[in-house]
Amino acid sequence: MRRRALEIGLPVAAVAILAVILYNATLVDRRPPSVTRVALSAPAGDPHKGQTLTAIDVEFSEPVRTASVETRFTITPHVTGAVRWDGQRTLIFTPSQRLPAATTFEIAIGAGFEDLAGNAATAGMEPWSFETAGPPAVSAFAPDGIAVPVDAIVQVTFDRLMATSSVEQAISITPRTAYHASWSQQVLTLTFDSPLGFGTTYTVTVGTGATDTDGSHLAAPFSTRFSTVAAGLSVISTAPADGVSGANPRGPIAVIFDAPFDPQSAADALVITPPIGGSTAVVELPDDRAVPAASESPSPSQAPAGRGLVFTPNAALPAHTTYTVTLRPVVRSLAASGQVAAGRTWTFTTGQASTSAQNQVMFLTARGGQRNLWLMNPDGSNPRQLTSSLSPIAGYDVTIDGQSIVYSAAGVVRVVRVDGSDERILTGADRFEYAPQFAPDGRSLIVGRRGADGTDQGWWLVPVPGRGSGDERPLLTDGAPALGSVAAGREALESAPGGSPWAARAAFNTDGSVALLATGDGALQLIDLSGPIATSARLSLTAASVPIWSSAGQAFLVAATSATEPAPGVWLVRPSGAATRLFAGAGPIASSGQGALAALRPLLGLPEPLHVAYLVSERANPVVLTTASDLSDRTPVFSPNGQDILFVRVPIGEPGGSAGIWVVGTDGRELRQLTRDGAEPRWLP
Repeated sequence: MRRRALEIGLPVAAVAILAVILYNATLVDRRPPSVTRVALSAPAGDPHKGQTLTAIDVEFSEPVRTASVETRFTITPHVTGAVRWDGQRTLIFTPSQRLPAATTFEIAIGAGFEDLAGNAATAGMEPWSFETAGPPAVSAFAPDGIAVPVDAIVQVTFDRLMATSSVEQAISITPRTAYHASWSQQVLTLTFDSPLGFGTTYTVTVGTGATDTDGSHLAAPFSTRFSTVAAGLSVISTAPADGVSGANPRGPIAVIFDAPFDPQSAADALVITPPIGGSTAVVELPDDRAVPAASESPSPSQAPAGRGLVFTPNAALPAHTTYTVTLRPVVRSLAASGQVAAGRTWTFTTGQASTSAQNQVMFLTARGGQRNLWLMNPDGSNPRQLTSSLSPIAGYDVTIDGQSIVYSAAGVVRVVRVDGSDERILTGADRFEYAPQFAPDGRSLIVGRRGADGTDQGWWLVPVPGRGSGDERPLLTDGAPALGSVAAGREALESAPGGSPWAARAAFNTDGSVALLATGDGALQLIDLSGPIATSARLSLTAASVPIWSSAGQAFLVAATSATEPAPGVWLVRPSGAATRLFAGAGPIASSGQGALAALRPLLGLPEPLHVAYLVSERANPVVLTTASDLSDRTPVFSPNGQDILFVRVPIGEPGGSAGIWVVGTDGRELRQLTRDGAEPRWLP
């Protein structure tokens, strides 16, 4: 029985031994530990490059007996330091003092370090090397060189992250200039509080007090210099002008310079707020002051650069909206690339489009930056700009229905609707045209013409695009106004009592069959338009004003002189050519349509000042309505009801100046000023 038990027990013992063997084979750790990662706590842009205050982390594959590692850990060159552990898997070696800069170190752990089970590494860690960084340095600097824009910013790029406050304290700029600093990683940006000086050399220095985040100082001061562009290109004007209200919502935004400029430098020169969609172009402004010689004419491939930088919005701007425009100081002179125009900022507020000019006052003013047509209510309120010519408008007319305007600027005649739409150019590239005047039906107009070479081509009757038909008709072979309307400037065209020589100089009778025209030299020509060929007769009068038609008297009225009457007087001219002197007077005449007249009269026999005089009829005695001794009156026009007279005043001794547009009752009462500027007003029915 006992033998039987022993025989049974032997297999049980064998099973137990086998179980232990299997347990040891599957669960007991027999693998030695190894190093899986070495890293620097303060790398300098590279895993194997560290700052001088870095620690070294050594990570193992499993927990280890720390003493077995510490006795085998070496760093070459030798550095004293402290060892601590993160758990039992990561050794952290912290040098006792800053490591020497620009030095290569090697980390090693000899064979034999053990894991917690006593397994010993049969091989040591492969040597791992790193290099400490040298002193921090500036790796890049901008701007560099000469002709730097005065709105430039300075950017200093370091080769590593820096202690920002130490760098800012170490920066100096000469000449001293206020700025504020901002950072993006290792890039320091200096933005100046105001534009830099033109033609100035600036020195930027970063002293050795600047440190990196490790506390390492620049080995030596960094210093560089740059020079700003010189100022030489000047801005003559902007459009719209600074601070103007009522600007044309369909008009461009423009800057006019005193010389041609480099188009590439102006591509992003204008900054508009609120933003506007549109396109920018460089243009040369039309100019009728001189005619270039044939040898001076540029070929199409060598067209000269322009003086105008023009931004054209994609659509009409919203009414009554204020815009801010900044011209950056980057537009370079074409002749001297090292010179730019100084920057500037201005604002303007848009007006509103006008669908009709009826019962409104139309006038010329340069308040928007250039001499253009404006419209206002009869009491002077709600002034708004109608045209946006970049050259001064020298003459204009408007149809009786108040819907269409014709004007001449720099010798180019254009027709446009009063709301600013459908603008059309009438003048060909081979000519200059002036003094446009609508016929009564608005289908044709009279213009004075000169050729591209300045030759006098006389006067013509031309159809209005979209309204008239047929061919243009010659009226006179000579007598066109002289070239040079752009030289007249702002309000100077109103300085003479007779008005602008380039303004409308003709008047039609009621049905447009007869016209009285004052040529450029003052000759009065009576033109019969009733036949297929116009015929003319010269009167023995020299015009001192623009003729008008008096529907009440069925005759023309004009201020003129004659050989027998050298003193200026107001003359009545019948369509037949018969002329009668009515009374002494100067300047333009106005007719109320009910037979009353307004004229200009001097006092005490002096040429200036002139005063507005009222006549209840052509044969009545003039009654002087104004009496200012320091202001001279110009261009009277009647209100539609004939009860008021609108006129311009000019300061004595200031040729070309304007004291504004005024109105006075025909009884001499209620004299009041409507504007502080302006010329050639029209009070439309």
